[in-house]
Formats: sequence, C-alpha cells, structure tokens
Amino acid sequence: MTTYVKALYDFSGEANSSELSIATGEVLTVTRTDVGEGWWEGKNSKGEIGLFPAAYVQYMSAAEYNQQQNGVSTGFSPLPTPATTLANSNSLTGSRYDQTTDEWNDGQDEWEDDWDDDNEYSEIGPSPGQANTSRQQASSNQYHQQNQQQVNYANLSLPATPGDDTASISSNSQSATIKKSSLFSKTCDPYILGGINLNVPENEKVSIIQIDNYYFWQNIASPYTVRVASPKKETKFKGMKSFIAYQLTPSFNNIAVSRRYKHFDWLHKRLVDKFPLIPIPPLPDKQISGRYEEEFVEHRRVQLQEFVDWVCRHPVLSSCEVWMHFLTCTDEKKWKMGKRTAEKDPLVGFDYCTAIFPPEKQLLQSYVDSQIDNCTAFVHAMDAAVKTLLSIAAEQTKRNQVVFKRDFQRIGDGFAELAKALEYDERRYSTGESLSTSVGKTGGYFILMGQIFGEQPKHDWIPFSDRFHIYRGILNSFPDILSAHKGAMQKKKECERLTSDQKMGNAQLVEVGRRTDIVSYAVLAEISHFRTERDVHLKQTICNLIDTQIEFYMKIVGKLQEARKQFQ
Repeated sequence: MTTYVKALYDFSGEANSSELSIATGEVLTVTRTDVGEGWWEGKNSKGEIGLFPAAYVQYMSAAEYNQQQNGVSTGFSPLPTPATTLANSNSLTGSRYDQTTDEWNDGQDEWEDDWDDDNEYSEIGPSPGQANTSRQQASSNQYHQQNQQQVNYANLSLPATPGDDTASISSNSQSATIKKSSLFSKTCDPYILGGINLNVPENEKVSIIQIDNYYFWQNIASPYTVRVASPKKETKFKGMKSFIAYQLTPSFNNIAVSRRYKHFDWLHKRLVDKFPLIPIPPLPDKQISGRYEEEFVEHRRVQLQEFVDWVCRHPVLSSCEVWMHFLTCTDEKKWKMGKRTAEKDPLVGFDYCTAIFPPEKQLLQSYVDSQIDNCTAFVHAMDAAVKTLLSIAAEQTKRNQVVFKRDFQRIGDGFAELAKALEYDERRYSTGESLSTSVGKTGGYFILMGQIFGEQPKHDWIPFSDRFHIYRGILNSFPDILSAHKGAMQKKKECERLTSDQKMGNAQLVEVGRRTDIVSYAVLAEISHFRTERDVHLKQTICNLIDTQIEFYMKIVGKLQEARKQFQ
C-alpha cells in the first residue's frame, strides 16, 4: 500500500548527497522507512528520490491525499511513534510484550547497536555542519520527554510567550501555570523565570573565573589526552552484523575501550542535548558505501581523533559524566546502564545552567553587548573564510590527484617517446654515451613526480580540511548560542517592564537578573575558550601545512636534480 506524507517544514538537502530537499506543504510518496537515524526515503512530484528527516513530515491517508490532489484542505494525524506501535502490539498479543520501557530498551540493545552497519544508508543523515538542525531536534526531543510536566512560577503574571499556543495564565491567582509547548521548550524562559529547581551533584558543578577583563571556564586539575587507534572490522551474530571498531586509550589510565561510529553518534547527540551554550565539535560526515575500505577507515580514524582532541581540551566537555562513561566503561552491562542514565539526565538544555557557578558580581550590560556584537561579527567573517579555505583545499586536492598527476605523466610520456626516437639512430651510430637512456630516465623522473603530486594531498590538504571541518561545525553552532543569549536578554527586559508595572516583585527581578547573568557568563566563557583554542589550533594547523609543503617541494626539487645529473 502506498504511503503519502506532507512536509511540515522546509529542508535543504546537502549538495552531492542522497538527501532530498523538501518544501513546507509538499506531498511525498514514502518508499522506505527503515533507513535509520530518523530518516526516510521518498519521492517528490518531480520523480526525484532521496532522503529526508521523518520528523519533518506528517502522515496522510489515501482519502486525505486524494482531497489534497483535488485542492481540498485537510488536517493530518501525527505519525505513530515507536511507543504507540508497541502499545498497539501489546493490546493485540497480550502479556508477551508486557514490558516496562527500560526492559524494552534493554532487550533491544543487542540489535540497536548494529542498525548502522549493514543498511546501505546506515550512515546518512544531517552532516555535522548542520548544527542548527541538530540543536532544534535536541530541543524537540527534550520536550517530548517532558511534555506532561508543568512549570509553576510563584507570584508571576506574565503574558504568554509569542507563538506559545498552549500557554495559559491565571490572572486571579498569585501563581501562574504555563504548560510547555515544543516552541517554549526551545527557549531558556523556564530557567530564566525560575521554574527550574534541581539538585546539582558535586561532580557536575563547573566554575567560571575572571582573568584580566575576560571570563574563562575553570580548567580541569589534570589535563589528559586520548588516542584513537587500531580500527578493525568486527562481526556479531555469526557474521550477520559487521562494523568497524576503534580503540580509544585515555592517558589517565591507559585502558583501551572499543567504540564504533554508532557510539560516537550517540555521544554527540547527548552532548548537544546537554550543553546548549557550548558548540559541540562535529563528527566525520556519514557515508553510503566504501565504509570498510582501508583508506576510508583510516581517514575516519583521523577525523575522530580531531573530534576527541577538541573535546579533551574543553574544560567542561572533558570532565562531564557522559564523556567519561564513553571513555572508560569496558563492561557491556554497565555501558548499557550508563547509556540509560545519560538519556534520563535532568541536567540537560538550559537546565544545565543550574550547574554553572560564575563570579558573584553583576555583569555590566554594555560590556556583555560589546563582547556579543564582536563575536557575532567575527563568527560571520570566520565562517566565510573557513568555507573559502575548505573550497580551496578541495580544489588543490583535485588538482594534485588528477590534473598535475596527469600533466606530469604526459611530460614523462613525451620524454619516453623522444628516447625511443633517439634509440633508433643510436643503434646504427653508437657514440658510447647513450642519450636515449638519459632522456628515458628523465621521463621516468617526471612520471614519478606526477605520482608524488597525486599522493601529496594525504599529507597536507586533506589533514588541513579535517581540521577546518571542526571549525565549520563549531561556527555553525554559534548563531544558535548567540540567539539563545539574545532570548535571555529579551526575557530580562520583559521582566523589567513587568516590575515597572508592579506585576513582578523586585526580589524576583533580581533573581531573573542573576540567572540571565549566568547565561551571559557561560557564553562569554565559551567565547574566551574558543579564542584561546583557535589561536593555538590554527597556528599549529597552518604551520603543519607549510612544513609539509616545504617537504613536498624539496622532494620535487630533489627529483629534478637527479634528472639533471643524467646529462652531466
């Protein structure tokens, strides 16, 4: 039976990928729903087939589809969730499926770990560069886990947040109750207004310190490194499932743990969920085919090493509980239990701000505004520069591997042809020193130089791209962070107006100001960290590129000198 869906939002598929761009209101024919990672495959009215996020569409019945085709506007039912499907199965089959959520999840672990390995679309999805979409989906997931909760704000009488269609406030009571909608949960309003009251474990607390006129995350006491090595193809279920496992060895215990790309992907989602004010470095782009080829596996290992290095150098990310669980857990049962714990973590999103302890003094608004404005301009300019350099690196790689290699091959072939011509004459008139031999060797040197050109990008432009891939993801996350900060500032101004209208007490406004300052402190600390990290990381990256270029051209000069010696 044909399945039809209607697009709820616009989605722009990445160029040169299997993703399908869709527009709001567009009707699609679903061809596959077992792609994985929240993606479906479908066909649009033009006959184009590709992948799109399942969360971006809504189910249509055949009758609704026919009405839509005839120009009749209809409403749509939401797509069934896995929980709904399970509930329906329970009602049909009885106690066989009568399980708690945790039991169901634990029972699925053996298979869920392998969903990304055998499916040909297993590693397709939003690229790490699409950080905006990732954060929106993370916020949406948080809402679906908490949509039955209500937030109580004592002695508040606030207008409904614009666009918050489910907000309801009782003006006759000293307390206002606001039901969270998906839009509301994407803002920091609940935290700013004091609706969050969580106990913060000691190991989750993070401090912000002042150095000169800037603010920084408190560094961890014992910095460490993690080595990603020994990628190996492994199998499960008697060869039915296959995957590549990487060995991660932290310097603080030298105990290796085996992790797959699926595990990295899970970790990345948890970090994005937990830290809305910290840009999470991107993972390697996902791949349709060739995932077991040696060259691809090694390249992915290098990119994963870049991801791991960036996290290890971050004072907050490097010490958070979910990251340490990822690095140190070697027991399969404890690993699954730790995953469940991380997925139920209450300190996620803006709730995590309750774990941040900045200096006590109140921030000057003029100082905050100047720092945020400067960061906004810098991020925009650097994002453009990074895109330009990534494009240049791709062009240089292609030129070396294709154009220059081919050109030097032609030069070598030309000298080889000349050597053959000389050899015809030298057979009759031997002069002792064979010119054809010298010319032929010269041709061989040029062919060898072409091969050196073809191999060189592995040593300079491709590692350069891998490092700038990190910046692409980080910079794409900053607009969301700055937008969240702007939302906090706007909420503070709303509360100031309410106080002036005597609809909010001065004590509550002070608390709103304190929580807004925490958001500002966190953003300023992250800006400072990125500036410090950028200065060291970029210097090292550019020096590595220049050093490998020097070594490369010295190698070319050496081959030219050897060719010259043939004619002495």
